[in-house]
Amino acid sequence: MFQNRTKRHWVMGLALGASMAFLAGCGSSKAARVDDAMMARVPEDQLGEVRDAQLARTKAADNVTRAEVAVRDAERAAEVARRNGDAAKSRMEAEKAAVKAAEATGQRSPIAQAQSKLQGAEAGRVAADAEVSWHDRKTDTAKAEQDLRSAELKVADTELNLAQYKALERSGDVRAKDMSEANYMAAVAEAKREVEDARRRVDEQKRVEQDARAEWQRLRSEAPQGYGGSGDAD
Repeated sequence: MFQNRTKRHWVMGLALGASMAFLAGCGSSKAARVDDAMMARVPEDQLGEVRDAQLARTKAADNVTRAEVAVRDAERAAEVARRNGDAAKSRMEAEKAAVKAAEATGQRSPIAQAQSKLQGAEAGRVAADAEVSWHDRKTDTAKAEQDLRSAELKVADTELNLAQYKALERSGDVRAKDMSEANYMAAVAEAKREVEDARRRVDEQKRVEQDARAEWQRLRSEAPQGYGGSGDAD
């Protein structure tokens, strides 16, 4: 009985391994690329669509680089906002100490002045915290846009593969028979779906960012001048 169970487990494991290998093969065939060495034999006058696809891919790659730079810029701006927030908190703590010092004098006028400054400092700290939140959301938007550009680059890659396959087939290269146009087209369709998903995430994140920006502007307008953060609303 033990041997029978062992045999059954071995057979099931073999079948599972075969299934996983088959699925892996399907996935790799979708993402397969046309060898550049094959394309070298295709006449130049038959490469019009390939050249267009190559240009589109170059542009998409440039957009990814620009998106990466935008993320770094947003992260630096967020760090500046955090330092401003720390400074606003320090001002508030200083004003608290000033209130205690004024109260020790027992004089009404100095106490009132110190309390007024403390209220301004507290409003400034709240506005500064809101500015940090806005910059964090702005960074999230930049990252979502970077994901979108990366998804668009994937579309450009798959469309280039498809164009290369078609050019190879039109040139009469018999090796094209070992490739599947359906797989190339499926890869394009999948990449385009990923772009649409990424675009929806960007739109959602932009709405969150706009809400955070509006909240910061509201709080900044309520804080006394000099307590409202960096003042950069762009």
